[in-house]
Amino acid sequence: MIRNKFIYELDIDLDMEYIANLVNDKKYQSIDGRASHHRFVKDDPYMTSIQKRYPLLSVIYNIYPLPSRKEIPIHIDTERSCAFNIPIQDTENTYTVFYETDGPLKTKYDASRIYDLVESPVVEVYRHTLIRPVLINNSIPHKVTNEKDTMRVTLSWSLQKGVTHQQAIECFNE
Repeated sequence: MIRNKFIYELDIDLDMEYIANLVNDKKYQSIDGRASHHRFVKDDPYMTSIQKRYPLLSVIYNIYPLPSRKEIPIHIDTERSCAFNIPIQDTENTYTVFYETDGPLKTKYDASRIYDLVESPVVEVYRHTLIRPVLINNSIPHKVTNEKDTMRVTLSWSLQKGVTHQQAIECFNE
């Protein structure tokens, strides 16, 4: 299992088939007044049961389809420092790439995606393929790449605002 300052792979019991079906059913259903990728946990009993097991999880989870041959640019997540990510479809041979900055971090907020684009010079320091549920440290500059010919789909569940990567790890290990 991979456990470092970027990624903490989890060994937890989840009904992955149920979650994949839920994501596929809700992929194109957005919540009025929210970002298009947001979904409410309370709308599903199984997701609510997971949130009860891990009480630092947010009331919202996100569905991220990433089309083939696309990437999410280098960024840090604005309103969360850690997320619980679950692979749904075609995540093999796709990457979350982490970076260190060379000097002070300079960012520009993207309101539609709710993240801060990194404008500072960076150096790649770690590369990860999402194949099992993980806690990801969103406070470190990172990008996601899909160089495949298929759509990559993930569920990314925010933790409550202010929860650090280390606090999330402790919550999932209780």
